[in-house]
Amino acid sequence: MTRGKEKNRVVISGLGLVTPLGNEVATTWQNLLEGKSGIGQIRKWGDLDEMKNLYKLPSDFPFMAGEIEDFDIREILKERKANCDRTDLKRIKQMDPFIEYACAASLEAVADSGLALPLVDEEKVGVIIGSGRGGTQTWEEQHRRMLAGKKLSPFFVPRTLANLASANVSILLGAQGMNLCITTACAAGAHAIGQAFRAVQAGYSEIVIAGGSEAGVTPLSLYGFYSLNAVAPANGAPTKASRPFDNNRRGFVMSEGAGILVLETLKSAQERNARIYAEVLGYSETANAYHITEPNGDGARNCMTLALKDAGISPEEVDLINCHATSTPKGDANEAMAIMSVFGKDNGSPMITANKSQIGHALGAAGAVEAVLTVLSVKRDVVPPILNLDDPSEDCLGLHYVKNQAKESIINIAVSNSFGFGGTNACLVFEKFNE
Repeated sequence: MTRGKEKNRVVISGLGLVTPLGNEVATTWQNLLEGKSGIGQIRKWGDLDEMKNLYKLPSDFPFMAGEIEDFDIREILKERKANCDRTDLKRIKQMDPFIEYACAASLEAVADSGLALPLVDEEKVGVIIGSGRGGTQTWEEQHRRMLAGKKLSPFFVPRTLANLASANVSILLGAQGMNLCITTACAAGAHAIGQAFRAVQAGYSEIVIAGGSEAGVTPLSLYGFYSLNAVAPANGAPTKASRPFDNNRRGFVMSEGAGILVLETLKSAQERNARIYAEVLGYSETANAYHITEPNGDGARNCMTLALKDAGISPEEVDLINCHATSTPKGDANEAMAIMSVFGKDNGSPMITANKSQIGHALGAAGAVEAVLTVLSVKRDVVPPILNLDDPSEDCLGLHYVKNQAKESIINIAVSNSFGFGGTNACLVFEKFNE
């Protein structure tokens, strides 16, 4: 960018989702507003008693998650890509589910944006997709094969690399611009969107397809978080396990999925007569510089403050915050305190929602999925509810929670928070589009 060059306005013209509440945006959004939960007993592992014996799992192991159901990437490719050919279908063998989810959500977002495939001026279109863990399902499947003395798949490596989601999306769409992967734990999807925003704003790319994808609901991954005392314990009622800000919260519930947004210059969107969902006003990332797993309110507070500064707005102008809110005791309390320190308390604070109460925590995809849902709130003036917030915790009191039922309200400006292991933070600011 040349010195003194005016920054581009950045808008969102397309959305795509794969979540435990639906394999596309419309179904997910409808189920979210109806207060449904996508969390249940794990089904993809087969016989859970057999799994418990195989891995010598503890008696209280939490066999619950937010899983993707009825997903067939072959049928999705045929349906969503008009020029889908045998090469596209053969490439599926090289894909771990986290790559498949990213491809499905990207195709939906691109179609939603009105961009035609193959892309025109391909070098102007970039792809940035984050993932916290990459191809964990493939890692575990292939390790079991190795222990059984069987040959590994020749696609083992390309199925597991975290950047192969963005790479496959680039190939699928023909996008020849920047192609990047962000791997910052549970903030990866939000960071990917933030970096896309900066690239388009500065003029390095005209359009960037950005978001996050994860398919980490595996025995090893869940056992790892269980050993950290980070996940909610088995409770016999999976839909009640994720309880952001509630006094009885005990940990997060793992989930999977993908969220993708099409970010482009306002000029590009207007020239195409594209539908505009919202404008990206600001973004910030900070570090706690404190501890690799324990949260710290200073980093979150600084991140929100800097994002508002980047957006050029005051805290009083924010109508909604979609919180990271994993349902962990320390995490939720720290985020609540950070929000109050920036935005104030009680009636003066913005409305607060937390999507993980309904869809669980999709790790590196979480921030991108929640960004899509935040943008929909801005566009449609309705806030999804926080489920299971029956008894707000004393250390979280003072905020305007939207509890147990969706709420219609004018949303002009909304913030989406994402925090990750290592003490990394991301904050995105979206505004209702005005010419």
